[in-house]
Amino acid sequence: MLVLLLVAASLLCLPCAFAHAVPRPLARAAATSTAAAAAAHQTICGDIIDFVNNGFNIFYASDAYDCLTSVPFDPAVASRFIDYLNTTFLFQSTLAYLKNPPQGYQQPAVDFLQGLQLIQQNITAGYYTNEYAFEADLQILLYATHDAHVALTAGALSAFSFASPFAISSVSVDGKQLPKVYVTDDIIQSPGQAWQPSAIKSINGEDVTEYLTKFAALNSAGTLEPHADWNQLMTSPALDIQGSLSVFAGAATFYPGDDLAFVFENGTELDYNWLAIYDNPYPTGPLTTGGDFYNYFVLGLLPASYNETETFNPAYAPDSSTPQNSSSNSSSNSWYDDSDGAYPNPDISQQDLSTAGSGVVTGYLLHDISTAVLSLPTFQQSGWSVGNFSLAVQETINHGTAANLSRIIIDLQQNAGGTVELVFSTFRRFFPDIDPFAGSRRRSHELANVLGEILTGYWDNLTTNDAEYSIYAANEWVITDRLNAATGRNFTSWSEYFGPIAVQDDLFSLTERYNTSSEIFDEAAFNDWIPYGYTAENPAVATRPWDPENIVLLTDGLCSSACALFLEMMTQAGARTIAVGGRPTTGPMQAAGGNRGAVVYSADELDNDISFASSLNQTNSASLPQNRGDTGVFITYAGFNLRDQVRPNDTTPLQFKYEAADCRIYYTLSNLYNMSRLWRDVASATWNDPSLCVQGSTGYTSSHNTTAKAPPAPLAIQVPSLNPAIPDHVDFNLNATGDLTDGRTTPSSRSSTIVPCGSDKSCQEGAICSTISIKCSTGSLVERDLCLPPCRKTNTGDNCQGANTFCNANQQLKTKLATIKISSTNANNAFSPGVWAGFCNPTVGTPALGCPA
Repeated sequence: MLVLLLVAASLLCLPCAFAHAVPRPLARAAATSTAAAAAAHQTICGDIIDFVNNGFNIFYASDAYDCLTSVPFDPAVASRFIDYLNTTFLFQSTLAYLKNPPQGYQQPAVDFLQGLQLIQQNITAGYYTNEYAFEADLQILLYATHDAHVALTAGALSAFSFASPFAISSVSVDGKQLPKVYVTDDIIQSPGQAWQPSAIKSINGEDVTEYLTKFAALNSAGTLEPHADWNQLMTSPALDIQGSLSVFAGAATFYPGDDLAFVFENGTELDYNWLAIYDNPYPTGPLTTGGDFYNYFVLGLLPASYNETETFNPAYAPDSSTPQNSSSNSSSNSWYDDSDGAYPNPDISQQDLSTAGSGVVTGYLLHDISTAVLSLPTFQQSGWSVGNFSLAVQETINHGTAANLSRIIIDLQQNAGGTVELVFSTFRRFFPDIDPFAGSRRRSHELANVLGEILTGYWDNLTTNDAEYSIYAANEWVITDRLNAATGRNFTSWSEYFGPIAVQDDLFSLTERYNTSSEIFDEAAFNDWIPYGYTAENPAVATRPWDPENIVLLTDGLCSSACALFLEMMTQAGARTIAVGGRPTTGPMQAAGGNRGAVVYSADELDNDISFASSLNQTNSASLPQNRGDTGVFITYAGFNLRDQVRPNDTTPLQFKYEAADCRIYYTLSNLYNMSRLWRDVASATWNDPSLCVQGSTGYTSSHNTTAKAPPAPLAIQVPSLNPAIPDHVDFNLNATGDLTDGRTTPSSRSSTIVPCGSDKSCQEGAICSTISIKCSTGSLVERDLCLPPCRKTNTGDNCQGANTFCNANQQLKTKLATIKISSTNANNAFSPGVWAGFCNPTVGTPALGCPA
């Protein structure tokens, strides 16, 4: 059971910060209160680590939960953590809109800063009795923002993700009937067989739709409506090819209970157990008790007996056949094998295409329907792959136009964003005559003003010959290298930009635009790449390859961040959208159901800005936080949305606008794992037969000079009920192999940053020495030997520490399930989804990584 801890209703009430009900956890049976059980509870974390050190990475959820609830709680550490987060999230651009969202917003309101205050009140009142209860409260509050740029990987909760033993998918039989939920493997295996898959009727005695709706409300993260929440639970080929797991089958954050009982429509009954994936790829050294677990995961401290030469965590050790570099050198040029045959062999593919490789772009020429398909499952690229991505996009356009194909589908399923330069470049290849608006603004407050005044002033006083001039040209706090959207000219000062403008009971800056015609800005903003079509150095071809009415963008509602920016640019230019999937209901669905902000920013980046600004201006720096190094809890990553994306002459962030797709279709039994069929269904619904669109899903956009229908009312979703009982009170003085501390002294601290390899190509803490290409400020790509820490992508981010990094998942782990309390003879221990892991890669070259200073 996840416990969202509350003092009696008459005292402190965390849900009072929310305008609607906060997602509640599923109930769990009370723990057995025997002495033996209590003793086992205290050592369960050590049992898990022992299994990890023997190569096991899958556990029963009940064992993981018992471990998490045995981790002690220190209110002093938690208070420092909340204080750190409170300052950090003053920079979150959407606070006022979250508190009082406009009509059409499909999720509940939340007063985020008040929520932090109420958690602090609970800490002060002594209500939290273990670390898990505290962190669960905090993560629920973060999830209530429904903002994919708001993310936190920290503390005990970062140790595990929860998983069903197998994946599920939601499909319609014929595209007209409402979808039902099936085991994904049944859908994949049934075509051509003498049997039809049977849909799931109930889970744990509850109607399957009701159960999954509640599960999604609790565990789906960063999405703007229940349709997108629902699609996060489901598996699809576009997810498979990226080596990722659905929320239901491997990326759930909160403990869902022990038992998982399915009843199918054909009467079959299957009993399973919920599982947990151990997410920490680093060697921990010996951990025995919940106290040891606290020291490592919460404080970031290594045990005194930790061996610094220790190599891989055995559960995450790479296969000896896996190349020790950042790409797979794969000779496969097709997703066919990685997708169970869903994707056909492409006509065009990006170099190094494979789940383990760096290539992601594929192009297809459907001559029978005169349609090209450009598949872009992500914009996340680095090094040489950025250029290779654009080459594959252009090659697809060239082949499509040379073949006189009359239209194109741009497939953005599962695209969660990535490299912004690729968005600007890709857009310009379709609309070379349009300068995209891409306007944004940020929240105006005192700390932001001090940073902007200091860093903009510093940059303005540099000369073009100063090395720092180009390095800081696109710094978030340097505004005079950006355009005032109202005038089209550069801002003259920070004070001109800062405003403030009063909107929605908050203060905001003026709207800014990127100065993409400036090569100096482009190189600084886009890691030394010059986007196609904006400068004299890299001009665009004058002719559009297709008219906008012959371009449709396909999404599953999970288009987020850079993908949402691309969708906005393309639709403003006249392209159409079609959404697929969603809840088993009729009606519209939004095309970009993920984050629609302008930029994600990390707490690390903010801390570096504050430190640098303080070193430049001793007078004004007194207004800045003085001890940002004391985070309380060890943070791998904390992110927030720094700037809103806004349209011309509009003040409402795109994050809070209802933006339905022009048409919605269902996944079907015949098209879910058959991309050729799906693309033809998309083409038919878009250009030939609008009756194929889901009933009631059209008319919500203002295209073709029509007035859009009003947005649907938000759903009143019943979420799991709260069981406030705590299995055990965990004393902070619980014995530990090493002494428990308050985190202020760190005899040996964890680190997962990317650093150059040693002279003998040695690395520590499970990292590998790998030769990778990085873009330096000199404008050239260089190869450097870097220690790349291991990582695994989860629902809250990944294990990569610091800004400008990403997890390059390039190996599929051998999954081994440990049976600590549940006998393997008494439980179904299969885990069919694959677990992919890899190594952290940098997106930016710096002197610290070997670039010229």
